[in-house]
Amino acid sequence: MVDQDISKLGIASVILKAVLSASTRAWISPFKGQNGAPTYFKDVFFSMMRTQLGALNIAQDRYLNPSNTTPTYLKFAKDNGFAPESITLPSGTQAHWIGSKSAKQVIIYFHGGGYVVPCGPGHMQFLLTLKDTLVSQGTDAAILLLSYDLAPEHPYPAQLKQAVEVVRYMVEAEGRSPSDITLGGDSAGGNLTIGVLSHLSHPHPDIPPLNLSSKLNGAILISPWCSFNIHTDSFITNAQKDMFDGRALSRWSTAFLNSPSPYAGDFYSEPVTAPASWWETIPDVIDEVLIWGGGNEILLDGIEEFARRFQKGFGDNGGKVQFLVTEKAGHIEMIVERILGYKGDSGTGSVKVVHDWAKAKL
Repeated sequence: MVDQDISKLGIASVILKAVLSASTRAWISPFKGQNGAPTYFKDVFFSMMRTQLGALNIAQDRYLNPSNTTPTYLKFAKDNGFAPESITLPSGTQAHWIGSKSAKQVIIYFHGGGYVVPCGPGHMQFLLTLKDTLVSQGTDAAILLLSYDLAPEHPYPAQLKQAVEVVRYMVEAEGRSPSDITLGGDSAGGNLTIGVLSHLSHPHPDIPPLNLSSKLNGAILISPWCSFNIHTDSFITNAQKDMFDGRALSRWSTAFLNSPSPYAGDFYSEPVTAPASWWETIPDVIDEVLIWGGGNEILLDGIEEFARRFQKGFGDNGGKVQFLVTEKAGHIEMIVERILGYKGDSGTGSVKVVHDWAKAKL
C-alpha cells in the first residue's frame, strides 16, 4: 500500500518547480522553432506538466488523485446534468454509463493514466462528446467506462482480469451480441484494450478464457502504451513537444508491473514485444482496429513498431487496420484538448479522426 502519511511531503516543492518551468518556458517559447508544442499555450502548459509529472513519486500521485474513477464519474454526471448509472461486476469492480444503458451499440472504454491515475473529467468530456456525436447521427450508442483498480496497490494482471470481466458480463449476463460491442482506450487504456484482444485469442494463464459467439465490432486505440522502453528516438526528438517524459512513464510502469526491470512485461502487458505471428488469429475475434498516434508524442516509436507488427499479423490475415499519425499532435491530443478547456479542435484535427472512424463503424 502507498504510505499516504508521507504523500504530501514535497508536493509544494514540485508545484513550485512546475510553475517556474512554465514561467521560463513562457519567455523562451516564441523562440523554440519546431522544438516544442505547436501553440504557445500548449507549449507553456506542457512544460509545466512535464516538470510536475516527472518530479512526483507514487505516494504523491495517489495523494493528488482519487483512488479510483468512481468519485470523478459521480461528480461529472452531476455537473453535466445526467443521472449516474453503473454496473457492479461479480468481483465488485464498477463500470459507469455515459449515455443510455439500453443503447444497442456500446463502446467499452478503458481510460489512460499509466495504470496509476484514475479517469479525469477531461477524459469523460471526450467520451460524452463522442457519444453525443454518434447519437446526433442517429446511432443508438453509449459508453461504458470501466473503473479498474489502480497500481501499485493492484499490479498487473489485475486490470486485465477486470477488463475481460466487463466484456464477459456484457455478453453473458446482459446477453449483448459481441458485434454490438466496440472496445476503446487511450494510453494505458489502449494497452489494456490490446491485452483484451490478446486474451481473446491467446487466453492469459491467470484469467479464464472468454469464447465469443461472434466477432467484436471494432477497437479504438488512442496513443496506446505499447512499449515500456523509454530510450527510443522519439523520447529525444519529441522531448520538448509532449506533456510528459520518461520519468513519469518509468515510475508508472514499475508500479504496474510491480518490478523496476525493463524486461518484466509480457505479450499481454507490453504488446510491442509480441511478434507479428501473435496477431495472426486476432481476425477471428475482431474485424477492424483504429490505431492513432500523435506525431509529437514520445511514445510514437513504440506505437509505430506495434502497428507494423499488428498490420503484418492481423491486417495481412483478413483484419482491417487503420493506422494514422496526426502531425503536430501530442499524446492523447483529443483528450488533452478537453483537459485544457478547448471546446472544439485545437488545430490538429485529431478528434475528427476518432469521430469519423466511430461514425462509420458504429
